[in-house]
Amino acid sequence: TASETSGAGPEKKPAAAGKAATPAKKTARRAATSAAGAKKAPGTSAADPAAGKRSATKPAAARPAAKAVVRKPAAKPSASKGAGDTAGTVAPGPLQAAVVDTEGRVVETVDLAAERFGVAAKTGVLHLTVRAEQAARRSGTASTKTRGEVAGTTAKMYRQKGTGRARAGSVKSPVRTGGGTVFGPKPRDFSIKVNRKVARQALRMALSNRADSGAVYVARGLELDSPSTRSVHRLLVAMDIATPVLVVTHDEDVLIKSVRNLAYAQASEVRDLTTEKVLRARSLVFTEKAFAALDQA
Repeated sequence: TASETSGAGPEKKPAAAGKAATPAKKTARRAATSAAGAKKAPGTSAADPAAGKRSATKPAAARPAAKAVVRKPAAKPSASKGAGDTAGTVAPGPLQAAVVDTEGRVVETVDLAAERFGVAAKTGVLHLTVRAEQAARRSGTASTKTRGEVAGTTAKMYRQKGTGRARAGSVKSPVRTGGGTVFGPKPRDFSIKVNRKVARQALRMALSNRADSGAVYVARGLELDSPSTRSVHRLLVAMDIATPVLVVTHDEDVLIKSVRNLAYAQASEVRDLTTEKVLRARSLVFTEKAFAALDQA
């Protein structure tokens, strides 16, 4: 053929035309997208499809307007409270204690002196006084011997070398049985100094706390000829008071012997009354003699 004679190659397929049509398709798609964006967002040009997308999005919801905060004026301090008022002050009014008979019935009430049963409590004073009372009961006589105080020879136990044993220089060494004690207790004074006025004030605070709780009673006719734990037990059960109970007496040894066998009660002379005893008891029962002698205690 002529093509073979001329040496030209075989005819090319119209694939090139198809390849050339590909950019045209892309252009058509872009135009369609621009037209769709123009319909959704009128006023935008087809050349800026992004503008149509931005306008097609929903507008942000408007935030509600913040309400005005109305602040109330600070409350003024009450004029009824003084500048020196502190927590723990006994409520104003007459303080009273119930007087019970031997059957535990309340027969009358007696007024309590405000200077002794109406004192405001201070935790620091009570804590210091109780610590001092507890420390005063410690004898502080415990003592141990150091290696210099242990009796024994000062000679070397055996030669330094050649025995195969550890070196030893003294039988009084703390590492040996019967030797001295290292850092052992020595006699010491545990007492804590508390001023006399502070100790008395702490006792008044403790009594005031029990009086404020209505836990102070006066037992009438509690004189026993002989020790009788049963009689005291029946009285305290009939009174139906909170335990433990502190029975305060005045030169009444028979009553003390009657109370000391009760697990929930303790007896004390009015002159031996301490802050710790009062705070440990939930109820105070005074005999008539002890209540009368309380002012001289």
